[in-house]
Amino acid sequence: MTTTVITLLASLGLNPAGAILSEQEITDGFVSLFNGRDLSGWHITGGPDDSFGVRGGQLECTGSGEFPNWLRTDKTYENFVLRFDFKLPHYVESGLLIGAPLHGRASKVGMKIHLCDHIAKGSKTAYSGAILGVRPALTIATNHFDEWNSVEVEFDWPRLRVIINGKLAQDVDCEKDPVLRYRLRRGYLGLQDMGGPVAFRNLRIKELPSKHRWTSLFNGKNFDGWKIIGEATWDVTDGVIRAADGNGYLMTESSYQDFELHTLIKTSRHANGGIFFRWKSLVPQDRGYEIQIYNVPDGNNPTGSIYTRVRVDHVPVRDGEWFPMHIIVKGPKCVVRVNGEIVAVDEHLPLVRSGPICLQMHRRNAWIEFKEVRIRSLN
Repeated sequence: MTTTVITLLASLGLNPAGAILSEQEITDGFVSLFNGRDLSGWHITGGPDDSFGVRGGQLECTGSGEFPNWLRTDKTYENFVLRFDFKLPHYVESGLLIGAPLHGRASKVGMKIHLCDHIAKGSKTAYSGAILGVRPALTIATNHFDEWNSVEVEFDWPRLRVIINGKLAQDVDCEKDPVLRYRLRRGYLGLQDMGGPVAFRNLRIKELPSKHRWTSLFNGKNFDGWKIIGEATWDVTDGVIRAADGNGYLMTESSYQDFELHTLIKTSRHANGGIFFRWKSLVPQDRGYEIQIYNVPDGNNPTGSIYTRVRVDHVPVRDGEWFPMHIIVKGPKCVVRVNGEIVAVDEHLPLVRSGPICLQMHRRNAWIEFKEVRIRSLN
């Protein structure tokens, strides 16, 4: 379709992709996220097929799925400007998920921008524009229930701004926030099902340049770039590393000192293992530091513990389900996030040196799986 035709449609308040893009938005590089006819480009995640649908050119959440059901985009986004309208009845709430993963608590691994009607119960944490569990909204910005609200979300790391009906509802430097600074910067966009009907329209987005890069440590096919040590069995199936039956390690051939490491983990019941960093040798005192994998909350070092240094009491995961583990190491400081929660922090690691990353299996008659193992240098 020619630019002339697109411009003509825009002048009539229409465009071939379904959203109402102005001529300036088309010039600026905005594209539609919703075609007005069906859920092409979107996926219902965790709920029934009738939990989201299209009626009268609007994208609608019926509320039949309830939490943790959500509708996600077909692709992931890092930095962007997102614009859309939403409308909901009295006492119904929803949310915009950004940086959301396929596995784990989407609102904590990424973040949730709260959407609700104009009646705010309690504190500003209940207002539209609040970042769930982290930051309140700056003001009441939504209209009365059953009225349309316009939203613009600009996420250009580290700045996150939310404007609702022309009012600034959120403005935060994520790098300076002690919680948001560790949230995923790239992930799916999602519309949350919280058990009530919500309508959306005019969803359009402009992508902004990426600002950081991750390096995959695992090619999904074999152990190129790794060494196997010990008696445990290690294999690869369908892009997943599976460790089983014994004590052993899978060690990177490259070394790292300051980094972010992110991976997905799934365990059999009472499996035991870990992730080591700043490793030197198999000698116990030279193995650097271990982040424990052991989903037993009453153990000496449950999942997420910095072994023998910081014990985790709350284990926000379950055996048999994929969960994200995020490890941030910079100088003497280590932060461990499990399923979006900061579970352990140590600011006084005495060993600041480069060393391999090691995945550990440490129990017979059990297994641990890893996938999407990736790293980002902080040097």
